[in-house]
Amino acid sequence: MFIAFHQLPLSVMFFVVLAMGTASCWLLIGLVRITVPLLGYEPHEPLPLRESLINACGGLFALIVAFSAAGIWNDAVAARNAVQREADAVENAMVLAATLPADAQATIGGSLRAYLREVVAVDWPAMKLSTPQEDPVFERAEAHLLSAITLVSREASTGSPTTYTPLLNQLLDIRHARLARIAASNAGITWAQWIAMWLISTATLLAILFCNNHAFRMQIVAGHIYVVVVSAAYFVILAHDRPFIGQISIEPISMQALLQR
Repeated sequence: MFIAFHQLPLSVMFFVVLAMGTASCWLLIGLVRITVPLLGYEPHEPLPLRESLINACGGLFALIVAFSAAGIWNDAVAARNAVQREADAVENAMVLAATLPADAQATIGGSLRAYLREVVAVDWPAMKLSTPQEDPVFERAEAHLLSAITLVSREASTGSPTTYTPLLNQLLDIRHARLARIAASNAGITWAQWIAMWLISTATLLAILFCNNHAFRMQIVAGHIYVVVVSAAYFVILAHDRPFIGQISIEPISMQALLQR
């Protein structure tokens, strides 16, 4: 469900989140206005609800947002590092393959270029859909890489190790970085974190509305100010939650540049 939000333009994403928050705010305002008389209080009577409850709930929400944002930042850094490490290893492997005999050079070079084409044409669209790492779609690029690794491993064991071992190390680095990249494409906020953030933000909004129930205008103003603040927090998290999805996602620019050489 959240993938649809991640793929929205940033301006549309913000207004959708804000609209959902505003609708929830008015729904809760109606709930509070109905509930207060049922509890035996007059609508214009201040409720015995301390504002410290708002501070406590707000602090908890800020804490879980900070915790989630730190995880998102680490995931984004890990994803970018994995992509760059993979591209660097492919480039190094191409350079080393150019020093091999003509037959081996053509075979390994062809496998690396086929690998890059599959990464750009297949891997990236799959990662934009948060496809699970074990999905068969990722086997297409993996097959070309494993073919090169098998060939170089055989040559390193039977031929000249000093010639093929550095190339084998680079091919293994490509595979390690590739696995890290695909794993990072499925990173992000967990359902437990989303539910916790929603519960805490909703509880805080309810506390604000109850505390201001005796002053209807202030209830509306305070509720909407909080909705704007919370919507901004949710917007930032949604915009950065998945490293390979959305307008500010990681693109295969370095891979495409290698294909053009």
